[in-house]
Amino acid sequence: MEKTIQIGNIDVRLNNNIGWAIDYRDQFGSDIIPTLLPMVAAALDLIKGLLEEAGDTENLQWQDILKTLDGDTLLDAVVHLGGLEFTDFINITWAMAKCADDSIPEPRTWVKQFDSFPVDVIAPAVFQLVFSGVVSSKNLKRLKEI
Repeated sequence: MEKTIQIGNIDVRLNNNIGWAIDYRDQFGSDIIPTLLPMVAAALDLIKGLLEEAGDTENLQWQDILKTLDGDTLLDAVVHLGGLEFTDFINITWAMAKCADDSIPEPRTWVKQFDSFPVDVIAPAVFQLVFSGVVSSKNLKRLKEI
C-alpha cells in the first residue's frame, strides 16, 4: 500500500511493501524486528484498550481501528516506548519513502530537505502503514482475547 504524506511543504510517498524492511537493513545494517517489536507491543496494548472501549467489536475491521489512531494517541503509545528513538522513527520513514521512490538519497541528505519533522503529524501515517503491513487482519480477532 502506498500513501503520500506532507512533511512541511514537501509531499513524500511512503510504501509499506515489505521491500522497505530490506531497504532499512541495507542502509542501517540491522534488521527492523528489534525496533518493531516494542512498537507492535505498545500498539497492541493501545488497540486492546480501544477494543474494550468499543464494546461490541464483532464486525470491527482492522482498517477501522487503524483509522482511529490519531497523532495524539499514537504519540502517547510512542512515548511509552522507552527504546524507540527519534532517529528510529526517521529511519523507518526514510525506508518507506525509499521503497516508494528509489531515487531518494541516503538518509542524512534526505532528512536535511525538511525544515522540521513533526512526529505528531507524520506518526499516524507511518505507524498505520507499518502495522497494516506486519499485523494481519486475522489477528484482530485474537486481540479481543488478550
